[in-house]
Amino acid sequence: MGKPSPTDSYTVAPIHHHVELLDQCVELINSEWPRSYTARLWSLKSSKDTLPTSMVLIDSAENDKSTVLAHAKLSPIPSDAEAVFIETVVVDRRYRGKGLGRTLMRAVENHCFETLRLRTIYLSTIDQEGFYAKIGYSYCKAMNMFGTRSAFNTSTKKIWMMKTRNDWNSSTSA
Repeated sequence: MGKPSPTDSYTVAPIHHHVELLDQCVELINSEWPRSYTARLWSLKSSKDTLPTSMVLIDSAENDKSTVLAHAKLSPIPSDAEAVFIETVVVDRRYRGKGLGRTLMRAVENHCFETLRLRTIYLSTIDQEGFYAKIGYSYCKAMNMFGTRSAFNTSTKKIWMMKTRNDWNSSTSA
């Protein structure tokens, strides 16, 4: 594959609207975090219009054949119905550094704040906090995905970040 096509050939959409791309998506995610094909496919097939949703950045310019270039999973937070946890964010290694992560996250944020009407996006990262800070995420305490109390993550590797709808509104209107 060569350079990515112009941005007007990119689409960000839920994977369940493009089931023909499931195999490509499994391959992309497993290139970063290997896991069994069946387990990964099962996770992707759980994608739906509410949550969880797996969003993919697709390039449709190559010979009318769509290519998955990036992925992000939006998972519900049972202890906070107005928040979402973004995980498994990956851009195909061949296309990194070309703004595709920013394009994907902008569409994911729009989906979370405009379509789903959520209040807060949370994520954790091991090595991409600089990227997330550049696109408006701020550091926060570790959060508990399932309980009602705050539970601190004891991992020294994970860095927790968040963006609120107010932060997003400020950045999109500026």
